[in-house]
Amino acid sequence: MILIILALVIVLYCAQAWTLRNAMTGIRYRSDCSELLVEPDTKFDLITTVSNRSRRFIPFLRLEELLPPESEVHVEKAILRRSYMQELRLVTTVYLMPKSSVKRHVCISLPARGRYQFRGANMRVGDFLGLTETSEYIGSLNEIIVYPKAVPKPSVDDMLGGFLGEISARRFILEDPVLAVGAREYTGREPMKNISWNHSARLGKLMVRQFDYTIEPSVTVMLDMNIFSTEKDESALMENCFSLARSVCMVLEERGFRYDFITNATTANAVARWSYMAEGLGARHYYAILEGMGRASLGSTESFGATMTRVFGRREQNKAMIIITPDRAEEKKRLADRQQAQNGGKTIILYGEDITT
Repeated sequence: MILIILALVIVLYCAQAWTLRNAMTGIRYRSDCSELLVEPDTKFDLITTVSNRSRRFIPFLRLEELLPPESEVHVEKAILRRSYMQELRLVTTVYLMPKSSVKRHVCISLPARGRYQFRGANMRVGDFLGLTETSEYIGSLNEIIVYPKAVPKPSVDDMLGGFLGEISARRFILEDPVLAVGAREYTGREPMKNISWNHSARLGKLMVRQFDYTIEPSVTVMLDMNIFSTEKDESALMENCFSLARSVCMVLEERGFRYDFITNATTANAVARWSYMAEGLGARHYYAILEGMGRASLGSTESFGATMTRVFGRREQNKAMIIITPDRAEEKKRLADRQQAQNGGKTIILYGEDITT
């Protein structure tokens, strides 16, 4: 009897040691998001797959998925925990049969503009005797971009007033619908027939004839994130500017105005060089700008004056401009007025402190 008990103890000890050494062998974790770009408070699914590629039965596996702290989890009786770093963890317990997998959809939403990351999960597997757990972190970086909220349309229309209407009206003033108003540097996108050889010979570089922009109404949108001294909440003012910029672009899209976009906002991992988006119109143009605003952090890469210099290095003569800036700094208005006097074209300044989102 003693020998039987001793043999049983040895078997249990060996099984326990083997389990501890191979606890995570064959276990795989993967997560994906059903959407990559979403509106604030829009629900999407975090799709999680846990696989057991081994031939052994796993009776206990605890999964702690790392979610952005701001996440709203729309699952009944979900077990949520906060780490000491305020990271939100969604806890799930499952068992896995040999050569099997478990797939789960978790409905989540995010409340505000920004770039959010899902960083994988901590997995804990119980030993053969159920006395201890073996843990391992498995990274699975997923990214969600949340667009800025739009400002209510009546508020945007009130702020713009008759600005866009005046620009549209100007196209009917000129008798010649293809009147050339000057020349600008050739970028490679213009047709060869528009090259002005007289200007090119005089300046020593290719120049193209610049036709009056009122033939097809177009606007430059400038988003400024450079805040001068203010007693108000700077982050709230910046967020207001993102919302206001989105709403302005929406209005331009609705009214068929082509527009280019320039900003000094800092950004992370934008698909393109987002500080300048060439003139365009349509969903692709609009959503590329929205993605950049979703990725942007609160800060500026340069001063208001430096951005204005970039604007007028690209801006066509007499082209209208909408400036969106957080605060009413007199220096900004002086710079804008000076550039308008030099280059012509109507300019309007919209302020983040004038709206609430």
